[in-house]
Amino acid sequence: MKHIFHVHTFRCKHGSDENDEAYVRTALSLGADQITFTDHCPFPGNPFKNRMDMEHLPEYIESLNHLQEKYLGQIKIQIGLEVEFLPSMLKFYEELKYLNLKPLIIGQHFYQHPDGSFSFDDENKSNEYIGCCKAMIEGMKTGLFNIVAHPDRFFRRCKKWTSELTDISNELISTAAQNNIILEKNLSSYEKLIEKSDYIYWRNEFWDLVYQYNISASNPVKIIIGFDAHTTEQMIKRMDYVKLLKPVQ
Repeated sequence: MKHIFHVHTFRCKHGSDENDEAYVRTALSLGADQITFTDHCPFPGNPFKNRMDMEHLPEYIESLNHLQEKYLGQIKIQIGLEVEFLPSMLKFYEELKYLNLKPLIIGQHFYQHPDGSFSFDDENKSNEYIGCCKAMIEGMKTGLFNIVAHPDRFFRRCKKWTSELTDISNELISTAAQNNIILEKNLSSYEKLIEKSDYIYWRNEFWDLVYQYNISASNPVKIIIGFDAHTTEQMIKRMDYVKLLKPVQ
């Protein structure tokens, strides 16, 4: 099975203006038999930028439901969302499950402080990875999510790998295993590694820890490859990166 997982749409405001069907047709041209849309989740009141507005969520679902019917028998289309886990939004996440969206994936780009403020407003972000990892761990334990996107991206500000990074990574990995959460190897992050970007989004150190955990684990962590595509061009380009990755453990 060739699965193009983790695809965004124009609604997120930082992708191309291509319509949903363009992604489906591109997936078919690449030989895929499944495509999973996981656009950035809106939040009540639209408090955050660069994501779908709350009022567009019904149309997002309706559009993809229509394509499911149109391409029935040609390709499987899944409708999901990429969500930051924020403790104050727990009730909202619980309400999302009634929309039959699957998968709901944790894509932690920031985290919420105990006082309700958000980390993107912090002047010093050097320890941002701690808050993001703790948020992911808390989110995994709720039972509301299926997958964690780019779990290694949160170490992007850490120039050197340390024992502290190993410890928090192992906690994240074991929590994923205990809660049957899939971890995503993100091709957007991998692309930055291949192209020698200044952004350290992909961490081999993290994936080596996943591999080491799985060697002896009775319940190994499952891995999925995610395209994180915001354009059809990215889907096409990143298909070439799939075979460069280490085999999925």
